[in-house]
Amino acid sequence: MAQGDDLITHVCKITNDFVFCHDTIYSDTRAIYARTNRVILAYIAIQKTLNNTIDTKDVYLPSEIKSIEAGGGESNILQGLKNCFGNYAGVNRRLADMLDELDSVMNYDFDKLSLEIECQVHACENGFNGRSPMTKRNDNLIKLANICYAVAMLFK
Repeated sequence: MAQGDDLITHVCKITNDFVFCHDTIYSDTRAIYARTNRVILAYIAIQKTLNNTIDTKDVYLPSEIKSIEAGGGESNILQGLKNCFGNYAGVNRRLADMLDELDSVMNYDFDKLSLEIECQVHACENGFNGRSPMTKRNDNLIKLANICYAVAMLFK
C-alpha cells in the first residue's frame, strides 16, 4: 500500500474503475471506518454487490420476463433473461458464501468467489443472440465484483 493511502484508496486504485469504486464505497455510512478496517470494507463491498444482484434478480428480471411474456416479445431475449435469472441466483449464493466466510474469519476464498461472480455475469451477457438488455446491469456487477476482488487481496 502506498504511503498515506487509506484502505479505500488503496483498493480503488487496483480496480478497473477508481471513481465507481470510490463512489460505491463512500455511499455507505460505514465508509469512514472502512478507511482503516479491512473487515468493514469487505462488508461494504459485499453488501453493495448483494444489493445490486438482489434488485436485478428479484425486481428487474421478473418484471422484464413478465413484460416480454405478456407482449409476445422475442423468444431469444426471453430465454436469455431466464438464463440470467439463474446466473444472478448463482451470484447471490457466492455472495452469501463470502459473507459466511467473513463472519467465520475464513476469508481465504474471496478472490476465487469474486472471479466466479464475474464468470456468471459473462455467462448472462453471452446468453443473448446479439445485443443484451442486461449489458448495463452486467457491467455494474462486474465493477462491483472487481471491488470485492480488490478487497479480497487485503486478506492474502
